[in-house]
Amino acid sequence: MNLKRALRVLLFITLGMVAVSQAFSVDFITIVTGSTGGTYYPVGTILANHFNAALAKKNFKWSAQSSGGTAENLEMLNKKEAEMAIAMANLTGFAYTGTVRYEGRKFENLRFVMGLWPDVTQFVYRADSGIKTWKDLKGKKIAVGPAGSGTEFSSTVLLKALAGLTFSDIIPERVGYSEGAQAMQNGMIDAFNAEAGIPTSAVAELMASRTRVGILEFSDADMAKLKTEAPYYSRVIIPANTYPKQDKPLMVAGIKSALIVDKSVPDDIVYEMLKVIYAEREEMAKKHAAFTKIDYDNPLDGLFGAPLHPGAVKFFKEKGIAIPKELMP
Repeated sequence: MNLKRALRVLLFITLGMVAVSQAFSVDFITIVTGSTGGTYYPVGTILANHFNAALAKKNFKWSAQSSGGTAENLEMLNKKEAEMAIAMANLTGFAYTGTVRYEGRKFENLRFVMGLWPDVTQFVYRADSGIKTWKDLKGKKIAVGPAGSGTEFSSTVLLKALAGLTFSDIIPERVGYSEGAQAMQNGMIDAFNAEAGIPTSAVAELMASRTRVGILEFSDADMAKLKTEAPYYSRVIIPANTYPKQDKPLMVAGIKSALIVDKSVPDDIVYEMLKVIYAEREEMAKKHAAFTKIDYDNPLDGLFGAPLHPGAVKFFKEKGIAIPKELMP
């Protein structure tokens, strides 16, 4: 074989290897979620599995990762450590606009995909703790959520608005939901706040246990106070029999959660993910009840501060869903 022919063969082989490499290259999308005892993690896992099954030919691979919740998720997206997340809509809006707890810091890469379910405030207390009202939380040992989490932030808002308390008035324990449930069963804490879609596994575990517990409810007066301090809260009713031994509806409150992505995620991928969510929502609902709490007819309600991703704009326009001006990218 002469040199010229050998070089042509080598070039052909090299180009072939590059083509094969490109054909089999995979882009990874990490979905950051929450603690394993909450709702975000199992839902994120279900979404990742459905995306991987339906969109295999797109050369993308999704994986769900547990985390400390909303606040950590937003930080990870801002630092390009993840591409996708489930997060509370209010904190997402604060982060994008650089307001409230994000004063002076704008996370301008955040984009909404759609609203999900209400993250329901479930302030669980031990029946033998002496807690009957929000003011009774004073001096008690309370699991307020992981450090830096959306639940920790919400705990500060709830205590101030409903009881005039701060963390200096209680003994705060910064742990996840599963750890909080275990600590309560072991008599180590008096109460814990779980803000998640219902049913929440850690709350179900507690309600089914031998430990006698209750959930603090929100009166109409409580809701009025809370809306003055945090207007993004709305009334939520936990239906009877959602949890073991729960024989009556519970009047509580909640904040809309949302699916969000980094703005760098391609438009067509976001569009295709939404097609999967809508096409397979009944199948996903069989795997977790949180999917039954999503308002698929009004998927943009409760979104705040940040814009929609262009891929989501295309999808919802095709479905005839009106997009508020403030959510347009």
